[in-house]
Amino acid sequence: MITSDIGLKQFKDEYSFRLEEKTVNMYILAVEQLMAYCDKPYSEINSSDIRRWMSSLESKEYKAATVKSKLAGIKLFYKYCTEEGLLAKNPVKNIPFPEVEDKLPRYLQRDELFQLRQLVKGQLEEKAVIEMLYSTGVRLMELVDMKKVNINWQERMITVPKGKRKKERIVLFTRECAEHLRAYLDAREDTLPFVFVNSKGTGPVCPRTIQLKFESYTKKLGTHISPHTLRHTFAAHLARKGMPLACIQILLGHNGPHQTQLYARLYHEARKELYDQWM
Repeated sequence: MITSDIGLKQFKDEYSFRLEEKTVNMYILAVEQLMAYCDKPYSEINSSDIRRWMSSLESKEYKAATVKSKLAGIKLFYKYCTEEGLLAKNPVKNIPFPEVEDKLPRYLQRDELFQLRQLVKGQLEEKAVIEMLYSTGVRLMELVDMKKVNINWQERMITVPKGKRKKERIVLFTRECAEHLRAYLDAREDTLPFVFVNSKGTGPVCPRTIQLKFESYTKKLGTHISPHTLRHTFAAHLARKGMPLACIQILLGHNGPHQTQLYARLYHEARKELYDQWM
């Protein structure tokens, strides 16, 4: 019998080249939690065990989206094990995902974006972060990992070398964004390669630092705002300006069917708002 440690190590080695480290670790944690609940190695776990584990998560009031995410990790792990011959049967193959209500991604209206910009007026770094997130539509971790060498100032383009699923893509930024980003970079005294650095100037900015800033914006403005809200806003505002959905998807770095469907709904909602303004 293959030991759990060997199976998990092989899985991690294989998928560390395909997925982000955070995602792989999350999937491995889900498998470890499943084994701990069942008190047996993964090779002895059956479908009934997995269903009981899922029920236990639901009884502990885990959100359906969280259970779905954990099950996705379990499914990928067992799929790998059967394909590699570590297991003869996949116990999770016929277990469906829990139903999750797909809420339309929230995005800022023009007046809300104006209020946010006014809130950080005079704050070089905060202003640059907000304009970058809104102008490019990048994810928080993509912003944190971004390096100055990735910026093409003349063309106003940025290469995102390791986006989600480690696929490289090009994003654009506006003249206004360039102005605020230049002001922030020119005011820095460090020689670090990162576009945004921590307060000590010793490394890249911490994602949590940016998240805390957005939590403060939420409290001050009285409406929920996160880095991902600006990503949604980027997509919605481009839709209202008439950019085709396919082009927006490329800029966002989307290729999964679920993401495509969700942003298609956002796209049509944003276009409908524009129509309603003219009627």
